[in-house]
Amino acid sequence: MWKSDPARTKLRKAARYAAFALVTVVLFVVAPRVHALARSLFALRHVQTRALEILRREQLRFLVTDRVVAQVVVEADRNSPVLGKREGYLIAKAALYFGVDLGKLSKEDVVRDGKRVVVTIPEPEELEFSVDLDSMRYLTKRSGLQAATDWLLDRDQKAELRSQFRAAAHSYLRAEELLPTREEIVGRLNEFRGVIGGSLGVEVLFR
Repeated sequence: MWKSDPARTKLRKAARYAAFALVTVVLFVVAPRVHALARSLFALRHVQTRALEILRREQLRFLVTDRVVAQVVVEADRNSPVLGKREGYLIAKAALYFGVDLGKLSKEDVVRDGKRVVVTIPEPEELEFSVDLDSMRYLTKRSGLQAATDWLLDRDQKAELRSQFRAAAHSYLRAEELLPTREEIVGRLNEFRGVIGGSLGVEVLFR
């Protein structure tokens, strides 16, 4: 006949009590923390989604975009001691929209830092470029030999100048410091962060 071992029985009961105690600790100590973490992650996702919705609105475009209009001059000088003078000038008014495309913001750009949300904006870039064709003027000074050479080689000085116009406009606007910098755009957004943060219900910082 099989007889139970009192010592083993006590060990099994102790093990069951220990397991029960461990489960109790998990339920009352760890579970609330997991729940809080899950709730925090859900809240962050909600803030991220809401922030992207607000920042992508067309009404905020004036904060992150500058429309710069300037008269640009493109010069070409290919004079030759043999063929003579070959100079050209293309003058026109250009309009450039330069700033930040908030449509490129992703959830990874919206992070929680303590009690506030930090938004990292994309780098400023050209958003739109146009030339006022009615204002365009083309001036040229070419010797007869240069004009004949252009005809023989099928060269188009005006087309050459037009191909350089966009780069020349960028170079001129940067040299004259007419394009907004990243720091300037971040500063504008931070001036309105109270309004934007009020819509989110949290403090917002742009960088």
